[in-house]
Amino acid sequence: MSKVGETLTKEQTKAGWKRLTAKQQKFLDNFMYRDMTQTASAREAGYSNPTVDAVRLLRNPVVQERYQEMRMEANAKFGVTVEKSVRDLLKMRNEAWDNGKIGEAIRAEELRLKATGLLVNKQHVMHEDMNSLSREQIIEKLEEFKNIAVGRMRNVTPDKDVRVQIVENSEQVGDSGK
Repeated sequence: MSKVGETLTKEQTKAGWKRLTAKQQKFLDNFMYRDMTQTASAREAGYSNPTVDAVRLLRNPVVQERYQEMRMEANAKFGVTVEKSVRDLLKMRNEAWDNGKIGEAIRAEELRLKATGLLVNKQHVMHEDMNSLSREQIIEKLEEFKNIAVGRMRNVTPDKDVRVQIVENSEQVGDSGK
């Protein structure tokens, strides 16, 4: 993958490599480092239709590849991964809950859902003063967040019968190759 302004060799060009434009890199910098939404990143980068362009950019294979590189660079530089962040947010949520800091527990859970992509639209987030809610109302709010997350999850673990069949098939393939 080439960086912005990097000259491609003839072999890279023949292989279908494309150069990332300065505008695409600015979008990724905004999205990755400036804590901006997709739309805000595209708007700041100068795209005329930021909502649509942001989706198109993130589906573009060249942009997607650079985005993955940037994530790996951040991981190597700062030790930041989605898994670690989600684990830390879960710990913070549980500690806040145990200490009776319900508002902080809700915020940590909200951030955890956003980090995993289960809560992506800011319009779905209701901002209200948690101090005015009773413990039962707060528990209801947490259940709402949980239901949103569960509703967006899908089980990708194969059934036990499928796993057994896969193992049996792989053993048969291994035996026939001798």
